Amino acid sequence: MYKSPPSALVTDQGLRVRLRLEGRFYELGQDELRTILGLPEGPAGLGITVERDRFQFEFAADKQTAKMSARQLHRCLAKQLAKKS
Repeated sequence: MYKSPPSALVTDQGLRVRLRLEGRFYELGQDELRTILGLPEGPAGLGITVERDRFQFEFAADKQTAKMSARQLHRCLAKQLAKKS
């Protein structure tokens, strides 16, 4: 079975991000993403680098950076969805 690689798309001038992890799509706002990454609230603007199974998130306006594996991020998002249900 073919497993698609993780990917990310930043939209709305850095306010929203769409992620594909382990064949599932997630769409969330910058504030939600910052919470998941353990970062404080901050101004809009986001850059994402995907290298193999690792994400690097860069919030340039307040010089915040976070790295996380696709698997870790997928688990965090699954937990967040379970809380919402």
